[in-house]
Amino acid sequence: MKWLQKLLLSGVFIVSTAVIVQANEWIPVTGADILKEFMGGMKAERTLVNGEISRGEYFEDGTGTLFAWNASISRTWKIEGDDRICISAERKVNCYRLERNSDNPNLYRTLDVETGDIAEFEVTNGKAIIKAEAKDPGSGGGAAAPSTDELAAELSNPNTSVASLTIKNQFRWFEGDLPDADDQSSYTLLFQPALPFVLDSGDKIIWRPAVPLLVEQPVFDAETADFEGETGFGDIVMDLAYAPKRDDKLLIAFGLITSIPTATNDLGTDRWTLGPEMLIAQSYSKGLYGVFPNHQWDVAGSGDTEINLTTIQPLFVYLPGGGWNVGSAPSITYDWQAEQDQWTVPLQVNVGKTVVWSGRPWKLSVEVNYYVEKAETFGPEWMVGLNVAPVVKNGLASLFGLNRK
Repeated sequence: MKWLQKLLLSGVFIVSTAVIVQANEWIPVTGADILKEFMGGMKAERTLVNGEISRGEYFEDGTGTLFAWNASISRTWKIEGDDRICISAERKVNCYRLERNSDNPNLYRTLDVETGDIAEFEVTNGKAIIKAEAKDPGSGGGAAAPSTDELAAELSNPNTSVASLTIKNQFRWFEGDLPDADDQSSYTLLFQPALPFVLDSGDKIIWRPAVPLLVEQPVFDAETADFEGETGFGDIVMDLAYAPKRDDKLLIAFGLITSIPTATNDLGTDRWTLGPEMLIAQSYSKGLYGVFPNHQWDVAGSGDTEINLTTIQPLFVYLPGGGWNVGSAPSITYDWQAEQDQWTVPLQVNVGKTVVWSGRPWKLSVEVNYYVEKAETFGPEWMVGLNVAPVVKNGLASLFGLNRK
């Protein structure tokens, strides 16, 4: 390798009669040109605690790509002074000093300038394999591990390649003109995986099913003029979207949304629905903004309810750093079949934080919805959600050979 030849010719690591190097010493690697040669074309690989392989590739032009959890994350790097390699991981810049082992010419270690952490690795044919025991690399990430800021940006992206299993705990309080409407409340447990399939072209197919369990859902009985609390499953709603790969910051996806009449105890419509959906959003350095509309018509089923429903979901995400995200994504609906009270409009705010526990990223968030427009007879006034979303491997993608290596 050119960089190794330069090291030898420059005498940095050579043992001469003037300098006696003791066995098994760590010798600093210095010189901007030497460090540039080392980084250009370097591949770093690390096994995280849970067995996930994370890999960074760095190029001569000062750019790089990190591959982790099926996502590809852009990075940049540069040499500062004559002894530091600095890698930009979202907003976090990690700087390292490089040292070489005197006994083993392929054994190196990096010292994190900020934390003092040390990682040993062997370089073979330009590929660095981290030798340290698998551990959490910390919120700042590393040359072969994502930072929490990078993970937070991925998990805030509707077109992310990262699979997750979101569990939503939703608490609702109702009001309306019906008797005792203001005294009603309910709890919904929503299981909502996001399973992306990355094609060879870089395009994605994203499948998002949502399975609700409703607990003490208030159902009005016209005969008794009273509410009864029903518990059971609701209708399963799922969407299937195609997201083409783009080299700019524009996010586009389009596909289909459907609901399946799986509800029990009269908690659904007994109707199949189907309709189009589309995402258009713009990402920027600190977040993204856009809109995610869809429309559903009833197409089959035994129920009598006619469904003609438009949903508009404005999106805004701000990433202040530290793995935090703040934003809003209210689900605004318009019921074309209703003679009155056609709009349901919540004001919504959500706050979340991405953390890494035992090597696995988790997104924790809370959302608050206040409904400024709803049905006067009976509708939600408040909804508070507590959401937990661990990042997972997409087993279905592995089955079809679509997991990025």
